[in-house]
Amino acid sequence: MDTLSSRRLIHLPCGPVGVREHGSGRPVVLLHGLVANGLVWRHVVDGLGSGFRCIAPDLALGSHTPAVPDADVTLPGLAGTVIDLLDALGIERAVLVGNGYGGDIAQVAAARHPERVEALVLVATNAFDSDPWPVKVLSRLVSLPAAGLVQSKAIALKPVQRLRITYGGATKRPIPADIMAEYLRPLRSDPLVRKDFRRFLEALSPTYLAKYSPMLADYHRPALVVWPRDERYFPAEGAARLARTLPHATLEFVDDSYAWVPEDNPGPLVRLLGEFLGRLEPASGSDQPCSTTLD
Repeated sequence: MDTLSSRRLIHLPCGPVGVREHGSGRPVVLLHGLVANGLVWRHVVDGLGSGFRCIAPDLALGSHTPAVPDADVTLPGLAGTVIDLLDALGIERAVLVGNGYGGDIAQVAAARHPERVEALVLVATNAFDSDPWPVKVLSRLVSLPAAGLVQSKAIALKPVQRLRITYGGATKRPIPADIMAEYLRPLRSDPLVRKDFRRFLEALSPTYLAKYSPMLADYHRPALVVWPRDERYFPAEGAARLARTLPHATLEFVDDSYAWVPEDNPGPLVRLLGEFLGRLEPASGSDQPCSTTLD
C-alpha cells in the first residue's frame, strides 16, 4: 500500500478530488471501478516502477472523500472529470487505463476527447449495451428508504463481502482488511458520499456505452483490451467487440482472476501493460506538469 499511500486533493470544477501519484515520465491515469478507489492500482504501480507518472484519482464511485454533491456523476460527467484532472495537472495527453466502471469512463473520455488520450487500456469493463445484473440489483436496493446506510453497515461483514453480488464477484481472493477498510470508510461514514453513490447508480444506463463504444472505431491510437478468462460480470463477447471496434487494439486474456484484475491477480496485467507502454512512441515534452491547485 506504500506506493500509493500519499494522497492529495486537487480542486476541479466538480469539486475536490483525491489523487495518488507515483513516478515520473509518461502520464498514465488509472481509473478504478465501483466502491473502490485509487488503491486498487497499488500492485500495478509497484510493478511498473518509477519510470511512468502513474496517477490514480478517487472518482465518485462510492469510495471517494470528500463528497462532491454538485458533481455530474453520469458516465460523461465523470469522463469530463478525468479531462479536467489532466488540465489541472498540466497534462496534454495521457494513457488511460480503466477497470470495471473505470473502463466505462475511459471509453467515454476516449470517444469524446481522443486528442487527450495517448493510448487506451480497457480491463474487464462494460461495452456497448452490457448491463451487469449485480449492478441492476444494487441500483434497485439503494432506492429504498435508508437502504444506503443499512447496506454500508452490512458490507463491513466479511461473509457479505464475499457474496457474488459484492466483492466476491469481483475478486477470487479476499481483499486485505486494511484495503477493504479504505474502500468502505467513506460510504460508511459520510451520508453525502452515500448520496453521491446513489446518484451515480440512478444515472447508470446502458444507453451511454451503446452510444460511445461504437465511437471508438474513430479512435486511431494504440489500445489494449485485457480480459479474465474466468470473468463473471462482463461477457467475453464485449472484449471481442471492443477489439474489433478499436482500429489498433490488441486483445489479451489472463487466467486466475475475476473482473478486478489489478486487485485479484495483478502480475499478468503488469507484464501486459509494461509491454504495451514500452511500445508507445516517446512521450512529448508538452506533457510535463504545470500549475496545480492543491490542499
